Amino acid sequence: MATVLIIYDSKTGNTARMATAIAEGAKSVGAEVIVRKLGEKFLIDELSKADAILVGSPTHYASTTSEMRHFLESIDEVRKAGELNLKGKIGGGFGSYGWSGEALERITGALRVLGMTAKFPTLRIVESPGESDFAKCKEFGKSMAEAALRQRKK
Repeated sequence: MATVLIIYDSKTGNTARMATAIAEGAKSVGAEVIVRKLGEKFLIDELSKADAILVGSPTHYASTTSEMRHFLESIDEVRKAGELNLKGKIGGGFGSYGWSGEALERITGALRVLGMTAKFPTLRIVESPGESDFAKCKEFGKSMAEAALRQRKK
């Protein structure tokens, strides 16, 4: 069984709702899913044990939220210190935006720096997700979990 870790930040609840739908999609193919909102305590070990790590943030002033930036920078520091190896893990980005959606470039770039295989396409939803958007979120979660399952079998 593959483990999918979903880490997100959300200001208005849009990205949180996306994370929930992504988790449903990943669970639909038998993946174990762990969902963490920034600000909740969780062990760094969860990153090491996950087969896929999906990171979500709304776009805030043409980037991720400041909390997500800090999280990604902190994880990179832990990696540089040799205390975390994410090389080869599946990574993906998702988020909502009102104007431009640049947060996903920041997330994808950070995942690559961490040594992860960032999967495309990323998932962008304009403002508040509707029913068709939730279907996209579920499909995104399903495809990421399937990729993690395939990689785990190798």
